[in-house]
Amino acid sequence: MYRKYIKRLLDIVLSIVLIIITFPLMIIVALSLYITLGKPMWNQKRLREGLNKKPYTMYKFRTRIMDTYDKPYRERYTNFSYFIDRSHLNELPQLFNVLKGDMSIVGPRPFIPGEKIPEEAPKERYMVKPGMTSLAFIKGGRQISHESKLKYDIVYYDNLSFFLDLKIVLLTPIAIFKY
Repeated sequence: MYRKYIKRLLDIVLSIVLIIITFPLMIIVALSLYITLGKPMWNQKRLREGLNKKPYTMYKFRTRIMDTYDKPYRERYTNFSYFIDRSHLNELPQLFNVLKGDMSIVGPRPFIPGEKIPEEAPKERYMVKPGMTSLAFIKGGRQISHESKLKYDIVYYDNLSFFLDLKIVLLTPIAIFKY
């Protein structure tokens, strides 16, 4: 019941509330990134694999300086865009993905198609919608390997419940500042 109906209802309600609350912040971030980085303000090629591996476009503010992929990681950002990236404010537009139904507030973080992940990614990972936050994120964020992320995704799938989602949502702000 929770997995099929209540989770989606909560996603709709939470995304609407959070869009209303964070919309002024999204405008400030977008304008600030436009001033510091120029156009485009959105990541243009953010194709991800969602539920049942169906591709969708993930909305996200662009924080990297254009054409800097050959430079050292830190040189790809301005000081401001680095802060936006590290604080995950660049991911606020994903609330619109949640509202559309492409994503959930909580679920496995989507990998980039073609990204180097273990060949045999467990099928359970694609049996739930990808999330803005995840069990793997609160357990280590960017600091853990893809293999560990996949293990946490299976733990999440096997134990998916309202209380696990609530725990992940409540621990996400701590993880943002910790990782």
